[in-house]
Amino acid sequence: MERRNVPRVANPRDTEAALNWQLERLGSAAWQDWPLKFQRMAFGYAQDSGWHDAGDAVRWLHQHALLREGEAPRGALVWYHAADRIRVACSLGSGQVVGPLLTGPVETADLSVLSTDWVWSDPHFPFGH
Repeated sequence: MERRNVPRVANPRDTEAALNWQLERLGSAAWQDWPLKFQRMAFGYAQDSGWHDAGDAVRWLHQHALLREGEAPRGALVWYHAADRIRVACSLGSGQVVGPLLTGPVETADLSVLSTDWVWSDPHFPFGH
């Protein structure tokens, strides 16, 4: 699939600040069932992402050839299947991710324990404000 012209802007929060924001919320159940919103907020976007859910985001990213396979670098968004739907977390590197991972609080985990089916993308929120 050919990469389409997608405007690219710097996120309001850089990778390390976004990861620190997430790690400060470990154990919080306030983000349960809102993994996409959690990631958008982590990278500094207060407004809606323009995507209905993580499945909608993956379809858009796929259409624009922005999804990658293999080990996700630190700060990448990792899109995976769990509990019969697509979810998103942020890579800590070395196969570890952070976010509201299943249906519980914000936590860290080994991605291979969560899913055998994942792809990753740069932390890109093209409709974020």
